[in-house]
Amino acid sequence: MRVLVIVPDFVTYGGTNRFLERLLGIHARQGIVTTLLVPTDQSCPELVSLSERYCVELVRSPNRVKTDTTPFLTPIYDFFFLWQTVLTLRPDLIVVSTGDPGRLSIALYFPVPVLYILHSFPEQRFRSLPRWYLRIGSMLNNLVMTVSNAAAGSVSETMGIPRNRIEVVYNSCRIDKSRIESATPVILTAGHLVAYKNPDLWLKVAVLVLRDCPGALFVWLGDGELLESTREKVKRMSLEERILLPGYIPDPSVWYEKAQVYFQPSLRESHGIAVLEAMANGLPCVVADTGGLPESVAGEETGYVCPVDDSAGFAGRISTLLDNGALRERMGAAGRQRVQKCFSEELQERKIMTLYERLLNKPGER
Repeated sequence: MRVLVIVPDFVTYGGTNRFLERLLGIHARQGIVTTLLVPTDQSCPELVSLSERYCVELVRSPNRVKTDTTPFLTPIYDFFFLWQTVLTLRPDLIVVSTGDPGRLSIALYFPVPVLYILHSFPEQRFRSLPRWYLRIGSMLNNLVMTVSNAAAGSVSETMGIPRNRIEVVYNSCRIDKSRIESATPVILTAGHLVAYKNPDLWLKVAVLVLRDCPGALFVWLGDGELLESTREKVKRMSLEERILLPGYIPDPSVWYEKAQVYFQPSLRESHGIAVLEAMANGLPCVVADTGGLPESVAGEETGYVCPVDDSAGFAGRISTLLDNGALRERMGAAGRQRVQKCFSEELQERKIMTLYERLLNKPGER
């Protein structure tokens, strides 16, 4: 089998990046000949390293799509980005993996089966013409894949893709058996510091918890457009020693090992791979009741799920966990078991290979 994997928006870390790495690992184990196609400007060392590690051919092609590109020009530019590589390689299957809903959807109209993987969903409903364009494309010899049932429902509602054309394959995570809690109570968060991750509420919760537990330490790993402004707010509150924002950390494992609690107050979230990593490291999780987060965290079993605007509820749950070591241990162990049962790499691999088989061998059954 020859598969062309297209990634229009590679970033150095995050769920899309981690998924790509695991997808290439699946292909390597399954003996799938893989070519990775990226825009010319996506020439970061991490991509080169991935392609070398998994013996994948890396192809770059120019694409004129920018953030301010007129919507009707995007599929035209994407077509010219794709067509020559598809014509040259003649793949058996095309996989598009994107965190930007709608990007490279022109691939759905190529005469090759396509698995169109969406790692996020739009904030607003698409207009009628794009909805019909995506609806028709998804009903050809193609499938759309998302990372949670909540994301699938949102994609169907906002993008017009029939729900029965959308398959859910959860993100996956390895179990980490090493676990050494820090003497200092650490509440960990990881991800881009952007508005939908809800950093303002995160700060408010941190202040509430620190009133009851002044020795605690809140840590947010990740960069983003709100990093500097959030640092400034912490500085104005004179809490630099209790609230740390170190930016992007290439290897966050040391923080997962030290932490007592993982906290994710996002306003929206397709699935939340950082939450899976926290559970795999034996951390109880306190998360917002939004998107795919409740599909990962089993409330009262592996952590707590709170309304997105309930700062007092978040703070109370975190304080409860900090005060009760036995509860942390029980929920952390349950989280590891849940990752092994529902979000293992083996399960993700089986489901993706099943989708490949459906696309290539049994189009009439979809």
